Amino acid sequence: MTLAEKLALVAIVTYACVVTSRASPLEPERYFLVEAEPRAQQEDFRLNDDVWPSHYDVEIKPYLEPEGNKAQFTFDGSAKVTVTTQKQDVMQIKLHKSRMEISAWSITRKSDNADIPRQQEMYDAETEILTLPLSTALQANAEYVLSFTYVGNMDDDMHGFYRSYYWSNGEKVWMGSTQFQQTHARRAFPCFDEPKFKATFQLKINHKTQYNAYSNTPITSTTTPEVGRSLTTFGITPTMSSYLLAFIVAPYDVNERNGMGILARPQARNQTDYSLNVGIDLLKALGDWIDYPYSNVPAMTRMYMAAVPDFSAGAMENWGLLTYRETNILYRSDDSTSMQQQRIAAVISHEISHQWFGDLVTCEWWDVTWLNEGFARYFQFYGTALVETAWDLDHQFVVEQLQGVMQMDSLTSTHPMTHPVYTQSQVSGIFDNISYNKGAVTLRMMEHYLGTEKFQTALRAYIKDRAFKTTRPSDLFNVLNRYDPNARAFMEPWTVQSGYPLVTVTSHESGFTLTQKRFLVNEPNHSDQTTWPLPITYATDANGFSNTTPAIHTGRTMEIQMSGASDVKYFILNNQQLGYYRVNYDAILWGKISKALHSEGFGGIHVLNRAQIVDDLFNLARGDVVPYGTALEILEYLKEETEYAPWLAAVNGLTTLSRRIHAEDEKLFAAHILDIFSKAYDTVKFQAPGVSERRVFTYMRQNVLQWACNYGHDECSKAAVAEFDRYHKNPNIKVHPDLRQVVYCEGIRKGSMEHFEFLWNQYLTTNMATEQILILQGLGCASTSELINIMMDAITSPHVRSQDKSNAFTYVINNPYTLPHVSRYLQQNHAIWATAHGSYMNVASAFNNVLARLKSDSERDIISSFIETNKNTLGQAAYDSIKNGLGDYESNKQFTMRNRGEISEFLDKKINGGAATIFANLTMIVGLVMLVLARW
Repeated sequence: MTLAEKLALVAIVTYACVVTSRASPLEPERYFLVEAEPRAQQEDFRLNDDVWPSHYDVEIKPYLEPEGNKAQFTFDGSAKVTVTTQKQDVMQIKLHKSRMEISAWSITRKSDNADIPRQQEMYDAETEILTLPLSTALQANAEYVLSFTYVGNMDDDMHGFYRSYYWSNGEKVWMGSTQFQQTHARRAFPCFDEPKFKATFQLKINHKTQYNAYSNTPITSTTTPEVGRSLTTFGITPTMSSYLLAFIVAPYDVNERNGMGILARPQARNQTDYSLNVGIDLLKALGDWIDYPYSNVPAMTRMYMAAVPDFSAGAMENWGLLTYRETNILYRSDDSTSMQQQRIAAVISHEISHQWFGDLVTCEWWDVTWLNEGFARYFQFYGTALVETAWDLDHQFVVEQLQGVMQMDSLTSTHPMTHPVYTQSQVSGIFDNISYNKGAVTLRMMEHYLGTEKFQTALRAYIKDRAFKTTRPSDLFNVLNRYDPNARAFMEPWTVQSGYPLVTVTSHESGFTLTQKRFLVNEPNHSDQTTWPLPITYATDANGFSNTTPAIHTGRTMEIQMSGASDVKYFILNNQQLGYYRVNYDAILWGKISKALHSEGFGGIHVLNRAQIVDDLFNLARGDVVPYGTALEILEYLKEETEYAPWLAAVNGLTTLSRRIHAEDEKLFAAHILDIFSKAYDTVKFQAPGVSERRVFTYMRQNVLQWACNYGHDECSKAAVAEFDRYHKNPNIKVHPDLRQVVYCEGIRKGSMEHFEFLWNQYLTTNMATEQILILQGLGCASTSELINIMMDAITSPHVRSQDKSNAFTYVINNPYTLPHVSRYLQQNHAIWATAHGSYMNVASAFNNVLARLKSDSERDIISSFIETNKNTLGQAAYDSIKNGLGDYESNKQFTMRNRGEISEFLDKKINGGAATIFANLTMIVGLVMLVLARW
């Protein structure tokens, strides 16, 4: 049986197993469900304040294999919740539960253990609120104990207390782990599952003796309640929100030192040293920075960080038991890339910083998620920089975080950082780039507004003020105002208003006029009158860029008076891009900036401002503010650029532009790409990084080689294929990790079925999750319809874990020649795709991602016809989603046609007008699409 037949059979069998099995009450048929419009009022999703929990006693007994009449992947649970009444005459108690069957419950008065008469409970499956009606009113300010006995389910969707597995000696080893944020603690025990309801927790786990149990706090005792089982009791937690409780039941090993331990499957213990070392350093460095050592919390006598094989998020900040995807914590220098190492350190810094910003001080409700995630994302970069000092993380922050969130925040569909949410889907949706990136960017602006020392002092005071409590933005603003009375006035508008401004600079003899207007990339002529308090800095020569202390301007326009303004070398606003806004200049100023960029040393323009100019030009052209011809002409300076930040900004802009280049202009665009990357390629060379090489130079090489090979650079392609062939012949001598992405991709693109099967076998047999990701990226470069179908079958099979399926699909469709074949596959296998990914909304998402990259009206028509024929199967929500995707296709097409003239004129003049020195034999230089289409 061929690889293709094997994978197709696995996908079909998996689908058949799902759709033919009978669903028990604990295993509903959820695979083909789409989210219905809420029936309940939004306010009904929130609990009232009638009673408040203070302590939970929870005991969990999981069944990772069948035991007697106990079904596999269920658990018995008991919970006692101590609550205090907040008012007189409470006649019912409301709390959360989900995916469990409560067999018994009661309520007793704590003072005398008297039973409180009760009535039949009620449950709303939509809001997941359990209502417990009482026959006798509760007294005000009295303590009561709610007791529950129940059966829960260990799902495989990576939420609640769920099941995961790993392979050991060819056998599946099952384990249990938790993910409670945002609304899934209620799957493990009945609880007041909102962050404001802080309480203490004591957990007991009754588990098979061959397993170990771990939780937020250390173990206080272990007993043997029955043969083959242990009862592990953990210490009482600090006062915390329900979503922060965590536990793992698994035969894990621990690599432990100095109060820090890394938990992992035994085969991965040899991948835990780096995370242990950097974790120890970060825990101390962040505790020192905040002036509140982790050990100041009495219950937190150690920190555990666990690698979980199946994990929906990147990582989770459970107090004292951080959980991670394996790719975000397991590392070996001989098998992981430099960027993977950085991501591991950065994610660890993110989660450790949550121990203060999120765990100790917690957002009161998810409408202000940024008070947790904005701080954690800020320290993800600036905290990591405390211990890994040579990675230029401050430069990376600007392009990845600030410029990254600007894309989303320039759309009308964006939202403010502080934004109302009620339903579970709304809560999940608020965990986006606005809460994370924009939150961090706003904090960075505040740091430079106050100055680093005042900023640090203010945050130390904020943590001490709100320790063990919840927080609202006003709490943060009040502390900041102690150190500057205008701090709130500056920061708050950025948190409550959507979007950001475009500042237009006009020059005149006596200075410069600045005008702000909201930047909406698809609506340049909008009438939105929103303004922001602008942090203004500027430079007219190389020395000016070091000034990052802004003057704040609050009006729509402002004047900067300057004698000899017309004689300055240039005028560049927003030093080191500390302010969250874009800048456009008049023709004279753009001309000066262009001249400086094309001069020796780029005219002394700071590297971050070069990255800013690159990103702004791509987006101002996209938004019809600057002509594409002007933008591309200025960006020709990139031919001499040798720094990572501007090139990363360029790669981001070119990625978007490449998807909108008219199909008939792709040869010219390919030649343009090879030209502007030519010197960068000669600078980085196809070689492994040297021992003393700057980290960001290594990152730049990865981008340059990827783009050069993708667009047919002959030397790059030959070197990559030769390296892949060498590895294929002798797998014991591996490719350098920092070259693997381009080598795997080019090897598969230019290779045969034999090469594909070889790399797929490496995917199945590697012990490194980071290596699996690199292999999936390489396999996604398949360049024939047969291999593309095999790759799609692989994605739907259990061989690619659920957490990796979406990324694997993205790797495939990022290669434009795959799009028609992916579309056909989805049409022919939509039911299998829905099964593998959870619902038909995931089918819609897949089609929409194809449509966002598609340039063919005939392919669009085929998709349109498919959804009309299969409307009932898709369901209304998925059908409507794809209809919106078809509308976006039309908008993209209109954009392409509107801008084609200018773009193609620039490209034609450059390539055919002899203005560029390009690689020999232009007929051989074609875009990736044209290269591989000839093979079909």
